Amino acid sequence: MRRALAGACARRRLARRLPPRAQKGVSSSSSSSSFTSFSREDNGGDDSKTEYFSTTTLKDNLIKADFRYAAALLRQRDYETYLCTCAVDASKRAVPLALRALNCETAIIDVVHNHFGENTSAALMKLKWWHDRIDETVRPSAPDVQLDHPIARCVRAALASRSHSKWEAEVSSSNDDVGTTLTTTTTGWSSTRRWVQWLKRAIEARMEDVAKGSRVFDSMSELERFAKETHGHFLLVTLDAENVRSTASDHVASHVGTAIGLTNSLRGAKIHARNRKTYFPMDVLATENLSAETVYDGGIGDERVKNAAHKVASAAVGHIAAARRIYIENKLGEKYPHMAKLLLQATTAERWLEKLEKYDFDVFREELQRTPRLMTQARVFLSAWKNQF
Repeated sequence: MRRALAGACARRRLARRLPPRAQKGVSSSSSSSSFTSFSREDNGGDDSKTEYFSTTTLKDNLIKADFRYAAALLRQRDYETYLCTCAVDASKRAVPLALRALNCETAIIDVVHNHFGENTSAALMKLKWWHDRIDETVRPSAPDVQLDHPIARCVRAALASRSHSKWEAEVSSSNDDVGTTLTTTTTGWSSTRRWVQWLKRAIEARMEDVAKGSRVFDSMSELERFAKETHGHFLLVTLDAENVRSTASDHVASHVGTAIGLTNSLRGAKIHARNRKTYFPMDVLATENLSAETVYDGGIGDERVKNAAHKVASAAVGHIAAARRIYIENKLGEKYPHMAKLLLQATTAERWLEKLEKYDFDVFREELQRTPRLMTQARVFLSAWKNQF
């Protein structure tokens, strides 16, 4: 009985990701790069004294509360992304947390519109609100502008200490065969200008998706572009803010972001179908002689739906493989030792795709809607320990 109780307590503790109790005589500096997430100090139960970051720039109590809000949003809405953020070293955690919370916040608007029938004008108005405030949020030139959203304040606080006045872009030779670079070749652009462009384009892609309603994408390349813009651009800002700047790293971020977006389109297939929307592109549907109405019916075991899901999943796996190939060939792990932990979302996407293959690419299976927390935690933190993605 005692052993069973101890095991239950251990599992509950791991699920909540509470850090192990500090041992006496062990200095705090020895755990500066630990994988514990948003660690809570012994503060007598007073959450107002909780320290979530080791950085010295987040001293203001309001900012601390905003980052706690961002962490809670991710933990509730996108648990796997929250885990990937937990695995980042505390000194570099603020930027990915803030940007991933912003992406989650804008994605929720799209999800609420698609799944719960929110008025299109209302959803577009919310996204336009974020689009108009990207300049005020990212640019440090207007620090006195009051931001009335905690996520916006998080993004400003996280990026403020990472902004650089100029950046000399190094462009690879013309015979580089890894695809179209996302990095501007213009010399002398400020970092914040690039960040504003990338973030605005990501929100514009969400707005276009809301405006198109139930209309499907015309081709796989169009779906991949949507995935890259809604996820890859956030990764571009994250890597750029953390001083990971090269043409090769931009390609890696593009591929990883595309894979994440494609995976998410499959993960939400069942919920999308209930609301008469599908992210299977038109060319894939035509190849399988499959209509959107058939997808909306959500027939479990339909071989045509399985084949369509296999094509999208194969594209996602291909992007993950391409990202890892570029990462290894260009020795980015040696140049940027912290880069792999910023791309751990590729690990969770690959884990779900493996699970999809286990169920024969039947995206409507109920088992695919569940997230095994302990297994996901083990996979993420093992990858972080190995410094791989």
